[in-house]
Amino acid sequence: MSDGKQLEYEEEDESIEQQRIPRDDGTELPIKQGAVFGAIAVVATYLTHLFLTMITTARSSPTARQVGDSVVVTEMVASWKAAGWSYLSVFGTGFQADGETATLSDAPNHAAAFMGGSFTLSTLFLFLVTVGGVVAAGYAVAKYTDADDAVDAVKAGATVALPYVVFAVLAAFVMTQTYSEVPTVVDLIGSEQSDVLGLTAGDYLNDAGDSVSSNVTFGPSTTDAILFAGIIVPAVLGAVGGLLTQPRDALETVMAKVQ
Repeated sequence: MSDGKQLEYEEEDESIEQQRIPRDDGTELPIKQGAVFGAIAVVATYLTHLFLTMITTARSSPTARQVGDSVVVTEMVASWKAAGWSYLSVFGTGFQADGETATLSDAPNHAAAFMGGSFTLSTLFLFLVTVGGVVAAGYAVAKYTDADDAVDAVKAGATVALPYVVFAVLAAFVMTQTYSEVPTVVDLIGSEQSDVLGLTAGDYLNDAGDSVSSNVTFGPSTTDAILFAGIIVPAVLGAVGGLLTQPRDALETVMAKVQ
């Protein structure tokens, strides 16, 4: 009997020890955790951009201009698109008009571009929220996974970039605007006397200039969106957030390198 009980105790001890043994050797990245915290940051910060863009849109109005014998009232860019453009621009994403380099302020009837004057603080707020969201997500991942040192914390924090890549890809292909009205096309590409963006007015307007012969598509640069808003900036900011969980270890590492 004693041998049987002893055997049971030994088996229980072995089971407990096995549970205590880490399931990995610490080299695996917390991809799932990074994806969760990163997704929360993406959704929360984008919704912030959307909310303020909707407020700006409500205080703005479309353009009404005389074109030939009629008055053309142009359409505003949808708030969800404008919010996406504002969001991507924080990460340094460039924009294009039919493949030619453009800037965010070039887009006609774009509500977020009107955030000047009384909306200057809103623009600064959006910048801080967007950047802070990535840093906070990186910090949360490193903290949640109990990173042992600065290196592990940096690796953990950088994993939040995955949801940003997904958002950047979707935004690059979905958040585009097609301009098909004379006033907006003229505003975007300029006149015959002052062509801009490398586009020629004659390629988009008829000889009389009172109708559009070819639409102009405006949107974020796919390469910039994926590279900057999806990979580089989120990974760096997330790593910084992770590093904030190990300030002492990071400082000691730096001092060791200096010495």
